[in-house]
Parts: sequence; structure tokens; C-alpha cells
Amino acid sequence: MGGVLFIDEAYSLVDDRGGSFGDEAINTIVQEMENRREDIVVIFAGYPDKMEEFLQKNPGLRSRVAFHVPFADYDTNELCDIARIIGKTNGVEFTEQAVNKLSELFEEARQQPDFGNGRYVRNVIELSKMNQASRILSIDPDNVTDKMLITIEGSDIQIPNVKPKQKKRTIGFAS
Repeated sequence: MGGVLFIDEAYSLVDDRGGSFGDEAINTIVQEMENRREDIVVIFAGYPDKMEEFLQKNPGLRSRVAFHVPFADYDTNELCDIARIIGKTNGVEFTEQAVNKLSELFEEARQQPDFGNGRYVRNVIELSKMNQASRILSIDPDNVTDKMLITIEGSDIQIPNVKPKQKKRTIGFAS
């Protein structure tokens, strides 16, 4: 009481599981939101389309959620800035080629449904660090420099195969 309850990916409480513990949790939260309006703030967060489905699952929930605040995805430059910050925090630098490859990767990834923004960047950087380590292991130890140990090169950045958006299947005549 007197605080904030933040539930990220709130829809995971009720995803296609009618009668689950998630339903019970949501019912309890709705009741507390009503009974203790002055003592608690509840924030539900998640992807917009899934949040809309979530709000449909409990009739009392939508009427108790007073504000909807949409947040835009980061643009490609912002994602590159996040990568640099994560790199700096981890003692890693990027070559210009690596930054260009990251930019290409992020531009493509932003087009995918449920793109993870900062989480996606973190995962790419972690994979790049593993690739960097593998690359360095293939070098004669006498030739490894301190600079090499902190530098992510373009070859360390993997551009994953991106699934094309599926076309909606229709029955009958379509134009």
C-alpha cells in the first residue's frame, strides 16, 4: 500500500488460459484497485495489441484503467546509441564497420512484429561479444593485443535471418 505495482507483459497472466491463476490474480488486482484507490497505483505494460486483448479479458479492468500511454519504438540512431552505452558499460568499443552493421541490423529488426527495442540491442551485443571471443581464440595468443580484447568488429555482428511478414490467408475470392 502507498506504492506502485508495475506488471510488465501483463497479458502473460491471462494468455489463452481461462480459469488460471492469472485470472484469479487479475480479479484480485481489480478488486484492490477499486477498494484501495487512494493507496495504490497499478501500471500494466506490454505490446499494444496484446494489451488490448488483455483489457478485454476482464470486464472490470478496462473501466479502472484511467490512462493509456503509448511509447514509440526507438529509431535506428537511438538503438545505435543504446548499443554504444551498453558497450561502454561493458568496456567494449565498436569499429566503424561494426556500427554500420548494427545500424543495418536495427533498421531491419524494427520492421518485425513484437520488436524488443533495448532488449534486442542487449541480446545482439551479448552475441557479438561471444563472437568476438571466438574470433580472438582463433588468433595466436602472442598476437592478441589489449585493443583487440575490447573491440567489436563488423565480423562479430551477426545479422540474423529475418522472417518475412506472413501474408494473410483468405478463403474464397481475393484481389
